[in-house]
Amino acid sequence: MMFSDLIGRNVLVVEDEYLLAVDIEFAMEEHGANVIGPYPDLQGSLGALAKAAVDFAVLDVRLGSENVFELADILYNRKVPFVFVTGYDRSRMPKRFARVPCLSKPVQMDELMIKIASLTAKQAVRH
Repeated sequence: MMFSDLIGRNVLVVEDEYLLAVDIEFAMEEHGANVIGPYPDLQGSLGALAKAAVDFAVLDVRLGSENVFELADILYNRKVPFVFVTGYDRSRMPKRFARVPCLSKPVQMDELMIKIASLTAKQAVRH
């Protein structure tokens, strides 16, 4: 299955589990997206966001001892769609992110790609 809405789009990948980060990177590139990252920490991902235009993002909720909510707030305020991936219970998420798609680990790449494609399609309709 090809997701044409992803071709040429910039995706920020923030994930500290190396194998999952590489899987996400490969899946996005396979469908024509330009991957920014993957970044295993908040500092690196914030730096990348300051330098690059981002069309959408895949964010691991927990990066070592820190969470990704500062970055998520910036993306939300910029109206950049994103998906959370986490091994944590959704009920532990801040209420302000209640409408953000959240996939549980282990993440199925097909499910992630469908979520991302739906976000990029909604974004295209808004523009």
